[in-house]
Amino acid sequence: MKKTFLTLILGLLLPMTMMFAQTPGEGIDVTHYEIHIWGFDFTNRTLQGETFIDFTATANTNTIVLELKSLVASDVACDYYSVERFNQDGDFLTITFDEPMVAGESAVLDVRYGGATFSETWGGIEWWGEYVYNLGVGFESQPHNLGKSWYPCVDNFIDKADFDVYVTVTNDKKAICGGNHVETIDNGDGTSTWHWFTPQDIATYHISFAIGDYEVWEDVYHGIDRDIPIEVWAKPSQMNSVPGTFVHVKEIASFFEENLGAYPFNRIGYVSTSKGCMEHTDNIAFASSIINGNTSGEEYVAHELSHMWSGNLVTCEDAGDMWLNEGFAQFWGAFYEVGVYGESHFQNTMSGMVNSAANWCNNPIHWMPLNNMPLNMTYDSDAVYNRGAVIVSTMMNYMGREVFLPAMRQYFQQYAYQTANSQLLCDALTQYSGTDMQGFFDSYVYSSGMPHLYASIKDVNEVDNRFEVKLDLHYQHIGDDHVGQDNAYEVTFIGPDFQLRTHRVHWDGQHAEISGFLDFEPVGLVNDFYNGWLDGRTQKNFMLKSSVQQSLGNLKIEATAFTDSVFVAIENHLVGPYDDPLIPNLTLSTQHFWTVNRHDFGAAEVMGMFDFTNSTDDDIIHTENDSATLVYRRDASEAWHEIEHTVYPGSTWKHGRLIVNDLPTGEYAIAVWDKEALGVDEHQDYVRQLKLFPNPATGQVRIGWPESCQGQICIVGSDGKELKRVGFNGEEELQLSTDDLPQGCFTVMLLAKDGTVLATEKLIVK
Repeated sequence: MKKTFLTLILGLLLPMTMMFAQTPGEGIDVTHYEIHIWGFDFTNRTLQGETFIDFTATANTNTIVLELKSLVASDVACDYYSVERFNQDGDFLTITFDEPMVAGESAVLDVRYGGATFSETWGGIEWWGEYVYNLGVGFESQPHNLGKSWYPCVDNFIDKADFDVYVTVTNDKKAICGGNHVETIDNGDGTSTWHWFTPQDIATYHISFAIGDYEVWEDVYHGIDRDIPIEVWAKPSQMNSVPGTFVHVKEIASFFEENLGAYPFNRIGYVSTSKGCMEHTDNIAFASSIINGNTSGEEYVAHELSHMWSGNLVTCEDAGDMWLNEGFAQFWGAFYEVGVYGESHFQNTMSGMVNSAANWCNNPIHWMPLNNMPLNMTYDSDAVYNRGAVIVSTMMNYMGREVFLPAMRQYFQQYAYQTANSQLLCDALTQYSGTDMQGFFDSYVYSSGMPHLYASIKDVNEVDNRFEVKLDLHYQHIGDDHVGQDNAYEVTFIGPDFQLRTHRVHWDGQHAEISGFLDFEPVGLVNDFYNGWLDGRTQKNFMLKSSVQQSLGNLKIEATAFTDSVFVAIENHLVGPYDDPLIPNLTLSTQHFWTVNRHDFGAAEVMGMFDFTNSTDDDIIHTENDSATLVYRRDASEAWHEIEHTVYPGSTWKHGRLIVNDLPTGEYAIAVWDKEALGVDEHQDYVRQLKLFPNPATGQVRIGWPESCQGQICIVGSDGKELKRVGFNGEEELQLSTDDLPQGCFTVMLLAKDGTVLATEKLIVK
């Protein structure tokens, strides 16, 4: 009687506030799935199923929308409410009750279904001879989640639940699922039912099954909190190969627990599948081809295991933030090498990933933010996996490893068994570290393209047996008009005895100058020596011990004669030089330049071969009137000028090679002379060098050049304005007063009689 009265009152009130669900999961929170599947037909690729769905209403509603793909619902019931009707339209299963639910009330739906299963190129239900398994996502499906391909569910990232899975198979097969194996019941009819339970709340695409004639390789990992079973389920023919493929799985698990926190699930499990890999909780689908008895595919062992933290424990809130799952897993799948193979192994791996990501980001068609990724790019290996991994590496370097790793452990604890997004990660890292991470996320996550960070030595002065070094710092964003704030970067100074000192520099905006002290006079500076930052350049460090060529970014290096090894670091910057030499009729590349640092451990001659083409240098090489040349400066303390080189023209004006026979440390750029404007065929006849002494100058400066000629010396300010011009006739040097010049940096130009610029050099006046 009491219930009837309440129902009458609610019937009067609810129509005013009742919600009619339009999207899957709207108005409900699923807390538990009990999935039963059976009747597998390996010829027709069909199955039968029944799923019980425990849920709580989060709003007053009389309709529920679930997702079920390809399979057809035959009956729907509810333990407390009467189902008035249900309708299946495509992937959507809409269930209508004959009376509304009240927010806060709970119920259990019972859905029976069956039919032909869904699959695509990668994803869904895969039938593999006498084996069948699911892959929780599909690369082509949009949205990608494919829990719906074998049971009715709210198939998104947010609505997590725990799971009981019952799989009935013939006795010649086994059914492997996520979670803990509860029991296997012999049904007495030639079939057995395998029951697995996952007590943690996970996303619908993380639960799994795999059925077939499997055998298991078992071990135990003694974790930081408990003993964790290790199970690898594979075909009988593969069992001898399993130990060699998973030889380091305990070391990998130990390294992850040490750095990411205690293992958050029930067992470390892998199962052999024809396609892979996929991070199903406790039951990773692992491509059969990788179980080959060696460690050639070990990165996949690590990548997928790391998902138990990045993706399964804390899941991205939507597909646009997939880098939180896949970018981090790709990074952890390289970072584990520190624990198994050592730091240098990881650095080499990451350096290759950085170079690849920088080249990818340098293409205008790839200028997109890391978050808010379009659905068709969610699982793109370059846009999300590799670029995400490199940005995670950059984040670790930005924060410092000693801060980043405990901050990530705190993040995993804070959002355990929940979802997160890019901003929540930013806030969590900020809160833990005390460093405001917003500037980093604005530059690397929320902006298109990538930053170019660059440091160059501008001045060195000895002070009390120490050396004060002034650095010129630059920020430029490739592919976006963003201006970075709270910029941080690592630079490594090279000493005369090959001392290496790495320092952290900080600045805001596009340009800054800072000073610091060293205990040696630097002979070179390498940006991001170990190449772990996404910084708008590619890099390669190597030792030349033979005449074998090394190359990077259209630059080839070869040692032609040496008594010992030669260290060379090449930086290929994906922007143009920051300073223009202001030479008439000479145009520098706006797309790239190089920094070369060289240290000889004996006598050596090193040849540098700079290639130019109208495809890589299409900003400056347009016609046959554009004559390519090579300009150089030691560092920011000098002006750009031509360096002596040999020109090897290509078969057409569109390409060629510029060779420097004994390559000095410094910066190099491709430039072009306009031959039509100069009225000469080859500007190389005009190559000269200027000598300035003293430099920096106080009161006077002596300016010399290699041979007597007729012309002028012109001094130009940093704003391009001419400050002084002096003519000469037959001399090889001039001495000029600098008293009438203000303190600062100036460009000295050697001009021919007709005004052609023969050489330039930078002059500092104190």
